[in-house]
Amino acid sequence: MEELALTPKDKQDARIALLKYYSSECVTHGAYVLALAVGFVGFVEAIPLILKFETSIDFPFSPELVIGIVVSLLLSTFIVLMIYILGRTFFLGYLTTSILSVKPKEESEVECEAERTTVTFIQRLHLACVDYVREKHRLSATFSTLGISTLALVWFYLFVIFIVVSLVVPHLP
Repeated sequence: MEELALTPKDKQDARIALLKYYSSECVTHGAYVLALAVGFVGFVEAIPLILKFETSIDFPFSPELVIGIVVSLLLSTFIVLMIYILGRTFFLGYLTTSILSVKPKEESEVECEAERTTVTFIQRLHLACVDYVREKHRLSATFSTLGISTLALVWFYLFVIFIVVSLVVPHLP
């Protein structure tokens, strides 16, 4: 029923609104990437200072192990965040291009929660864009549904790898 009330201008306005939203998200994620890159460069520049750090605190472990743990924590965190944010940026970029030509879903194709009473045109358009990107750009689409548990698991694996490397490399001949 809602379709009868929408004029072509209303539909175009909905596309413009979604395009502005997606573009805003892309710009925001681009700023996140830039901030992480600056932070990563700062971290890499600080590594020699961290390695020379001496303290009067008696650690139950060797200072090299503590420094290796700190460096591994920060390095794995930077890498996971950078991969996640870059993936989201690409996903949002694909959404931005898809909004220009995608056909909105039919109202009967949209599943909604029981508390929602209507399915809006902009919602149908957004879901059509997401489905289009998930079909056409599968790799970037995985970042739209990537859960915190998966990110934590990847971070943990990277952390363990960096710990092992930081403990083995100094003892190589």
